[in-house]
Amino acid sequence: MATSRSTEPSAPIIVKHPGCPQWGLGYLVEERDEKRFYDFEDGLNHSIAKAFWSKLEPVQLGDDEASALEARIRGLRDRPSAAAKKQRARVVAPPVTSFDEQVASFESQFEGGFGGPQFIAEERGAAGGEGAEGPASGGKKKSKAFKQGAIETARALLAKGELEALLAAGNLNDFMERITKVHKAATGLLHPLGDLIPFNKMPAEHHRAYAEAVVDLLYGAGDYAARFDRLAGVLAAAKVVTWPLVTILGALVYPGEHVFVKPSFYEKQAAVLGFDLAYDRAPSAEGYVRMQSLARELERRLRERGLAPRDLMDVYAFLWRTISPSKPATKS
Repeated sequence: MATSRSTEPSAPIIVKHPGCPQWGLGYLVEERDEKRFYDFEDGLNHSIAKAFWSKLEPVQLGDDEASALEARIRGLRDRPSAAAKKQRARVVAPPVTSFDEQVASFESQFEGGFGGPQFIAEERGAAGGEGAEGPASGGKKKSKAFKQGAIETARALLAKGELEALLAAGNLNDFMERITKVHKAATGLLHPLGDLIPFNKMPAEHHRAYAEAVVDLLYGAGDYAARFDRLAGVLAAAKVVTWPLVTILGALVYPGEHVFVKPSFYEKQAAVLGFDLAYDRAPSAEGYVRMQSLARELERRLRERGLAPRDLMDVYAFLWRTISPSKPATKS
């Protein structure tokens, strides 16, 4: 596992990432384009941008221990197919419906599809309407069609310059308050018990690491996978990590590119489409890429049927509205 000749002598060979303890120890393999590439004990190669080199903690090992670590990591990297087979071994439930039935269900619920008045009233909401941060909200009770309002709130409160200024000033209280407002605007997506209450009880000592990871996720220049894993690692360290909490901000600020994830729904949708979703329960960039690919495949099939989702938030709305069979009406 030789290092690139461009590697600086001062670069630590063995490190750990305090924000991502699930990675284990990492062994330096290359440095280029102001990035350092480490193979970690999780079997993955993680790239670390220069701006975040100081976050890595050097680890001193004896010669024998270092050699054993290198051999162990090399072995993990040389057996990707075995890891993939192990991951795919999880039993997947059979489809609960078919794609044709999903489309029929959606069209029966929402005349006019994604652009129709029913979908706007019950799912998407109107631009500048209730749920959005600003004068239009007027303190009124939030409409159940909250998604457009949540997107507008996230874009207003999580603007790059404002977040960076709060972080530079050390104003973590205001930073976290903005996150809380965005979460509140998206309460139809986030679960009160599983997501919101645990997050709101996050110990204050994790706030700076979380704030830095959020800014990096939304506006960082490095590899998105590393930024995703960084945020997941920070939430894991605070013991509040869930797929919804890791994906909600990206999905709201960039709904055309990123997708909100609730794994149980995605597992059902994958079974319907015959899509290999193999992923770990713990949020990871590798698993997220498959979730994102599934959403794109669903979007493609919807467009083939003449339906036109605006973005991946509409795709998610279709998924959760149609993936489970309708419950039979109860007798009075």
